[in-house]
Amino acid sequence: MTPMNGPSPGSGSDLAVPLDAVFRRNALARPEAVALLDPPDREAFTEGLPRRTTYAGADAAVGRLAHRLVELGLPRGAVVGLQFPNIVEQVIALLAVERAGMVAAPLPLAWRKPDLVRALSLIEAAALLTVARAGDELPAANAAAAAAEVYSLSFPCAFGDQLPDGVIALDIDHDEAEASHAPLPAAAESPDAISMLTFDADANGPVVVGRSHAEWIAAGLGILIEAKLPAKATIVSCLPPSSLAGIGGGLVPWLLTGGTLQLVHGFSPPALERALPPRPARACLLAPAGGLAAVRASAPGEFSALIAVQRGPAVRFDPGAGDGALVDLHAFGETGAIARRRTRRERVESIPIGRVSVAGGPAAPVGVETRIEADGTVALRGAMVPHRPFSPAGARALAIGGDGFVRTNCRCRAENAFGLVVESGPAGVATIGGLRFGLDDLAARIKAVAPSATIAYIPDPVLGGRLVVEAEDAAAAVSALESAGFAQVVLDAVAPLKAARRMAG
Repeated sequence: MTPMNGPSPGSGSDLAVPLDAVFRRNALARPEAVALLDPPDREAFTEGLPRRTTYAGADAAVGRLAHRLVELGLPRGAVVGLQFPNIVEQVIALLAVERAGMVAAPLPLAWRKPDLVRALSLIEAAALLTVARAGDELPAANAAAAAAEVYSLSFPCAFGDQLPDGVIALDIDHDEAEASHAPLPAAAESPDAISMLTFDADANGPVVVGRSHAEWIAAGLGILIEAKLPAKATIVSCLPPSSLAGIGGGLVPWLLTGGTLQLVHGFSPPALERALPPRPARACLLAPAGGLAAVRASAPGEFSALIAVQRGPAVRFDPGAGDGALVDLHAFGETGAIARRRTRRERVESIPIGRVSVAGGPAAPVGVETRIEADGTVALRGAMVPHRPFSPAGARALAIGGDGFVRTNCRCRAENAFGLVVESGPAGVATIGGLRFGLDDLAARIKAVAPSATIAYIPDPVLGGRLVVEAEDAAAAVSALESAGFAQVVLDAVAPLKAARRMAG
């Protein structure tokens, strides 16, 4: 991005094009082009053969699922939770929920029943869409269990076979007679209406973040321009579309270029190598910065661009000699993400202080504006930063200042008069992989199950951070936490402190 001087940033309402409208435009222009590709190893972690879907096929699937949601009786504006592996059905579901006039809320796949129940209750979700199996987990069973506890959740739904009682089967491959379809609602009248929810965290637990169409488009434009993505680009995404980084860094640029989105589930270098397009075609790779070094060593294909997602202090790595542009995407939780193209490949560029345009000119919309607060933390505002809180009864929403700035609570230092460098993530928040936990909230929840346990959070050069849970009887603590439904990353954290520090370097 290019630092910009000029008028204060607007709301970005000139970018307020629904994501599904962009998708349908692509489907009309390139119906037979390949739109979506499943991970090549799909059968290893969930049901179904890997999908290879054209724009026409994907558009039909989106329409079928949108009609199905309306026929279930879900009203316009209903919140629909989505919990999927990084597979084609999640992209179809995101677009279908929007086409049906509802609000999508993608949820981390790692969340088990307790986290699901709390999140779905906070957003008053009316439905949850998921899959029967994801690795060793059974998300459909968790959906059924959550529906028994969440008053608003009337429609637990899943793709796959052998679903639990009470879970509604979904199928995007077959259609009933068109005449049986209920009409889809008209497009939303307000361009500032919240179109999608994601989840962040502060020290006290989850925070709900809502974004409009315009804010999502602005988030994707930063990557599109900094990586110089061409029309019809192939984007290989190792991040599922369940966060600002995954949606703004992969899904939206795919829509804006009208290209192909190749999904990769988890960090599997062999699967990544199988996912790369045949030479001489080259793809843009989106992946966490901490894992790119390992991925590049194991899958040394040549990329047109590398997008390294930085979730705290910058992780440095040596890119491949044959790679094109190298862009660092500095993600401040779900508040904003700033793309910075490296001018020297071995050096991570500092983040501009002040206004940053997504198109490099004084008339361009401001993607984000940074400000260093008195306590040394960073605050953001701009076209990609949420302007309206989503706060149903009981939900803790993002705190948006009267001037439009949102505090990220990430500590920084001014590298010079024009740039800043992130020194640490927000105080009281543990960032492990793509998951964020409030440390006070997590400590209270762990102690309720394992009273003798204590937790600590230490930096990790690959994961971004490492959670350490100490207990008098580690095996008993793991068993108790597992029975209580804690995410696997918490179970994996039960280890002697010295060993964890040695692993973190």
